[in-house]
Amino acid sequence: MGRYCIYCGRESTPDNPVVNNVCLECRIKRGELLIVSRRELRYDLCKICGNVRIGYRWMNTHSFTEALKTVVYRDIPRYVKPGEAVTIKGVDGYELLSEANWRTRINVYFHIEYGGVEKSVPVEFIVYFNPVKCPRCMMVESGEYEAVIQLRNIDRRRLDRILMEEFSRDRRLQRDLIDVIESGNGVDLYFYNHGAARKLARRLASRLGLRIMENYEQVGQRSGKPRARLSISLKP
Repeated sequence: MGRYCIYCGRESTPDNPVVNNVCLECRIKRGELLIVSRRELRYDLCKICGNVRIGYRWMNTHSFTEALKTVVYRDIPRYVKPGEAVTIKGVDGYELLSEANWRTRINVYFHIEYGGVEKSVPVEFIVYFNPVKCPRCMMVESGEYEAVIQLRNIDRRRLDRILMEEFSRDRRLQRDLIDVIESGNGVDLYFYNHGAARKLARRLASRLGLRIMENYEQVGQRSGKPRARLSISLKP
């Protein structure tokens, strides 16, 4: 004897399987395939560089469109759980239901499996982007920085070529670079964080045969903790 749906009475078929006494079509009609904990989501979006903050982390998205895509694939899935006998296999994509702006309606399509049948199920969300300035852009705007590499008495043409090669090799270094200021006999490279400055300093020292010297300067506090600015000097 075959399995029957307790709601519609239909027998299980390959296209409309009955699992735990409920067929796929009734699960869809009853809205039981996916359990959504939140449908309105809010994120901070930097109005200068286009990066988006998800939780406590700023993600490098660089544009409104990329920020929305990152939110869809990196954060929205955590608000969706599978219903009874359903397996979520991933996100197939999304579509705009309104014009992309600071309040955007979207359908996110979740790839699910139920009784051996796979489907793409849409779930509607409203995504709010709060226009702010990210810490990096505020730092650039205020002229503050966390680290500086000081290069002196270096052949500028060779240095410029090597810098272009290193920035092309590692886009994160270029992302964390705030400014480049020429000095009388060299150049200063200002960075958003210590790690990027140290990484580039090691590479430059290796390629140019330079010595590395580091110094710290206390420049106030951040979140109640002492804030230290790193100076890295590269010399022959």
